[in-house]
Amino acid sequence: MTEGIPTRESLLARAGKIYEKMLDDAMKAGVRREWNRFIGNIPSKNDVVRAAQADLRLINDLCASFGYKNVWTDPEDEQVKPGTLND
Repeated sequence: MTEGIPTRESLLARAGKIYEKMLDDAMKAGVRREWNRFIGNIPSKNDVVRAAQADLRLINDLCASFGYKNVWTDPEDEQVKPGTLND
């Protein structure tokens, strides 16, 4: 019955592949989205990062549904500390 349920290790491995692919693709991507008449839309660095973050959030949701610890820490989930003014 548990044959179709992925283990946390398999989800962690998949998250690692997504993260590595994001780094490689973001290094190759331009700052702005481009268009090529032969291949179409060429994503920007921001597009690549947003797509990878969506995939990593999905894996975290799967981890939560199976009762596993998250495999990725979303920087947007961390509390922002405004700091103090210096005189």
